[in-house]
Amino acid sequence: MITRHEVRLDIFQLIVLPGIDVSYERFIDDLSSWGVSAFINFDNEFSEAYRFEHFEISPYYRLYFKKNNAHNSGFFVQPFLSLTSGEYDYYSEELNFNAANNSSDYGVNDFFGLAGGALIGRKWVNQKRYTFEIHAGVGRYFVLESDNNAYRDGTAYPRINFSIGRRF
Repeated sequence: MITRHEVRLDIFQLIVLPGIDVSYERFIDDLSSWGVSAFINFDNEFSEAYRFEHFEISPYYRLYFKKNNAHNSGFFVQPFLSLTSGEYDYYSEELNFNAANNSSDYGVNDFFGLAGGALIGRKWVNQKRYTFEIHAGVGRYFVLESDNNAYRDGTAYPRINFSIGRRF
């Protein structure tokens, strides 16, 4: 039976963070698909210092390079775009020629905007249509600070995933 849909739960985000990442994938043909993933971070203090997004919604396209009979499995590449919101720490220091007037500033800024990137991964499918997937990649934020300056610090971020899914 040929399946066209898959849903996955990212186990890595549940273990590393108190966060949840759920994905839906729609197969176009045996070698390509499109999908969307949604991430919600319940670590409001960002104490794990891994992800600094409150939420992220990421549409993507996948291209598979299969070596077996299972459709939409094996090695894949995936470009993605994300709509994201979160926080980051900033530190600035103003140096003046008069040492008494030197000042530094530390705080937290909110951001909201787009991110984009790519990842590579591998997917396995068993005969009961359960899937296991791992992938890793990198993204870059294209967002504005709250004072409308370009986002400056920590613009690249990792994308790591171990997920379990089901095709239907």
